[in-house]
Amino acid sequence: MNARRLGQDATVLAAAGADLQALGEIEAWARRAVVVPDGAVLVDTHVHLGRDRDGHVLPAAGLVADLDANGITAAVAFPADEPGAGGDFREANRRVIDAAAAYTGRIVPFCRADPSAAAERVIAEAHAAGARGLKLHPVAQRFRPESPECIAAVRAATDLRWPVLFHAGFGARPLGPAFAALIEAVPDCRLILAHGGRGDHRALAAATAGHPGVLFDTAVASLPDLVTLPPERIAFGSDRPYGDHAQALHLVGVSARVAGWDAAALAGVLGGNLLRWIGPVMP
Repeated sequence: MNARRLGQDATVLAAAGADLQALGEIEAWARRAVVVPDGAVLVDTHVHLGRDRDGHVLPAAGLVADLDANGITAAVAFPADEPGAGGDFREANRRVIDAAAAYTGRIVPFCRADPSAAAERVIAEAHAAGARGLKLHPVAQRFRPESPECIAAVRAATDLRWPVLFHAGFGARPLGPAFAALIEAVPDCRLILAHGGRGDHRALAAATAGHPGVLFDTAVASLPDLVTLPPERIAFGSDRPYGDHAQALHLVGVSARVAGWDAAALAGVLGGNLLRWIGPVMP
């Protein structure tokens, strides 16, 4: 390699190093946007573990390192879109449950299911192995929330007193009537609607306004959507590895200031609202 090329490489590397340092400073600033109330327990409601079909990857060790770097106590984690040969997520669920056992108190395992692939059996097996909730993705698994198969899966989870985290936004069809029908079919369900219902937020907020068992998570959500909700209906989420913890915390901090949440309300959003449903992060 000639001297000219060496000089070019050194310039590129120096610029990259400066960019990385600047990025670290921006992330630190973003985290400072949240003034964490005394006694608040930070729990991320929305994390994908494993390797998604689109190539995004997050191992358990990487997640825990992220939590440590951002002052977050624990995260709800469920499989990435890895349904396996049988299409039922059983192997991926086992990996998440094993990760939770390896990092006790840091990872709260939710299982994932496809309502058309023996979901009730998958839920029962995951419950016996230590799972504490259910993730359903109507877009990735191509089902309707109000379908009989989905209602049966939500009923099975609800009978276990599990919350059900739904993908709700980013490619989903109009969702207000669909979730109204699901709630009517399973009135005691506890639903977490991901991404703040982004893309159909107003219809979802209106359809679920009278139901106490609905939370909206903040994972890659919209600020104007979040500030229209009562804070007791919001749960902090990052959408790792798609989202970023620093940015997710920044969104919560800005929402708190715009909407005027007090310390108790902010503590609820950061973890308290979810913990009322799942109990302590240590099972």
